[in-house]
Amino acid sequence: MSARALTILALSVLTLSAMSMSVSRVVAAGEKHVVSQKGKSFSVTELHVKVGDVVEFKNDDDVSHNVFSVSKIQPFNTKMQTPGSEAAVIFTNEGTVEVRCAIHPGMRLKIQVAK
Repeated sequence: MSARALTILALSVLTLSAMSMSVSRVVAAGEKHVVSQKGKSFSVTELHVKVGDVVEFKNDDDVSHNVFSVSKIQPFNTKMQTPGSEAAVIFTNEGTVEVRCAIHPGMRLKIQVAK
């Protein structure tokens, strides 16, 4: 085999290896946490998660909610959540995330995200 062919083969193997590592990182999901919304409040006032974890906001209330983050490290907005609906958020940054409901200002949740 020529030197050029060996180089191409080596680069192909390295590329495939790197791609398989990337795919395994994407497939390996974090832990799932469920935060219920009922009685115009969150089921918890503080939650500890790790980077990569998913928080599912589940509306178990008889009214609509609009959950959003006021923190720059993890901005999100679930938009209008009607009764019975769910919205999932993947937490990608370490730090403290303050969560509110745009409709019910008394609803407050602090999510601590660690590595």
